[in-house]
Amino acid sequence: MKHLMANAMLSLAALTLSAFPSHAEDASKAAPVWFSAIDRNTDGIITLKEMHDARYQRFAFVDADRDGLLSPTELKKDRPWLRRFGWFDANRDGRISIHEFEAKGQTRFVMLDVNGDGRVSLTEALRVTKAQRRSPSGTAG
Repeated sequence: MKHLMANAMLSLAALTLSAFPSHAEDASKAAPVWFSAIDRNTDGIITLKEMHDARYQRFAFVDADRDGLLSPTELKKDRPWLRRFGWFDANRDGRISIHEFEAKGQTRFVMLDVNGDGRVSLTEALRVTKAQRRSPSGTAG
C-alpha cells in the first residue's frame, strides 16, 4: 500500500510540474527584445512593477512636450502605437493620458499572466503573443 501511495504521489507531482513550465525552460527560449527590455532584473519573469516602470519610462520618453498627454503628432514615429491610438484613447479626446495608458497596461498584464500568479513568464508571454498574431483582433499595448 505504501508503495502504491508513493507511486501515486510521484505521478501527481510529475503531472503538476509538467503543467507549469519551469524558469529553466523559459531561459532556453530566446526572449524577444520587448520582453528583455521590460524584465529589468533579468530573472526571466515580468512583474507588474517592472511592466509599470517600463511603460511609464516609454510614455515619458515619447511625451515630447511634457504635458502628460500623447498626441498623434508625438506618436508619428512610433507606428505600432499610432495604429492602436484609438485603443489607448478610451475617452476619445484625441490624446492618450498616462491614466489611459496605465489602464491598458494593466489589461495587457492580466492578459499575459495566463496562470494568474501575478508574474509573466517568457512562456506565457510567447504563448499569448503567438495566439494574438494568429487572431485578426489581436491587441497589444
